[in-house]
Amino acid sequence: MRLWRVVLLLNLTVALGLLGGYLAWGRQIPRLARDLEQARQQGAPAAVERTLTARGVVRAVFPEANLVIVTHGDIPGYMPAMTMGFQVTEPRLYEGLDVGDVIQFTLRGVPPNLLITTLTREGRT
Repeated sequence: MRLWRVVLLLNLTVALGLLGGYLAWGRQIPRLARDLEQARQQGAPAAVERTLTARGVVRAVFPEANLVIVTHGDIPGYMPAMTMGFQVTEPRLYEGLDVGDVIQFTLRGVPPNLLITTLTREGRT
């Protein structure tokens, strides 16, 4: 096959891909702009500070980052059970914590920026 035919086929392929992309996604841009303007006019709900309590097992403590990694159960109204890290408001809260400790803790803040404000050790797993 001659080089000019290969170049022509590649250009046609790119052009068809761009056209298909525009037809699939580009037409949605005006609709998304209308939806965004409508949401702005209705007023988005204000972020509200929340206080949540949960129970979990300590998986790691990183004092240099003020971070405790916890495997926690469901936090009703916020998130399902999982393992994740939470920032701690005061270093004294995680003093004496070891991996495997079962804890009860309180999260406070505006989601997703929640901090552990109280932490109680319940035992070991």
